[in-house]
Amino acid sequence: MIERPTRQLVVLRAGDGSLHREWIADARRDFDLFISYYGDTPGRHQADADFYEHRPGAKWPGIAALLDEHDDWIDGYDAVWFPDDDLSANTGTIDRLFAFFRAHELCLAQPALTRDSPCTWHTLRQDPRALLRHTGFIEVMAPLFSRAALRACRASFKESPSGWGLDWIWPRLCAQAGLSGIAVIDATPVRHTRPPGGELYRRNRELDPRADAARLIARYGLAEVRAVAKYSITRRVAALPLPVHRRLLYWLKRLNGRRKQLAAR
Repeated sequence: MIERPTRQLVVLRAGDGSLHREWIADARRDFDLFISYYGDTPGRHQADADFYEHRPGAKWPGIAALLDEHDDWIDGYDAVWFPDDDLSANTGTIDRLFAFFRAHELCLAQPALTRDSPCTWHTLRQDPRALLRHTGFIEVMAPLFSRAALRACRASFKESPSGWGLDWIWPRLCAQAGLSGIAVIDATPVRHTRPPGGELYRRNRELDPRADAARLIARYGLAEVRAVAKYSITRRVAALPLPVHRRLLYWLKRLNGRRKQLAAR
């Protein structure tokens, strides 16, 4: 049995350009790091990891296989985070992410994205008025699972080679297991540094994301309504009021971003 010095685990499918060294820059961290390297240089990143393997292939099928092989000890963690390798965050942010997850007794969550992050769903960008927002949708980019939610959802990981569609079905699987508490955690934003898509897609060109999503939606009897993801915030847990100058700066940035969008059309 593997000894677990912490109660939290980060499982990372890492390529050559992984940003994970930012995450572990502070040696005093409250999580373990399992690096599953998918590149071509054996041993790359091994020195950075508490646990390590070399496994080519796409993110979610690789994670499914990893969980099958190491279920005996991974199941002992209270919470497991599966971030993409192009997220920029420091050690303290990740520690706080797990702390908020525990404190609010969530089953499924993700950190908000910084306001300058390339993204697919704008509602997943940070809301500076909130500590977290309860929602019905968490993206595959950086989902955080409780032990019970991971047990409920892990079989689905191998159902979508690209990962597309998994985020549509996880809330349903959690609900079927009697689990509640899904949120975007605004208090711990991370920055997405690359446009959606990336090295894993380039290395696995056989992936057909849209077909994967359609197949899952049909299998689980879901109606693909994009508004479910876009407008699924159900409740905001408010932060302390921002100072006037911070609120003004926030709205000026939003206005400037809107002007740039209009100018680009």
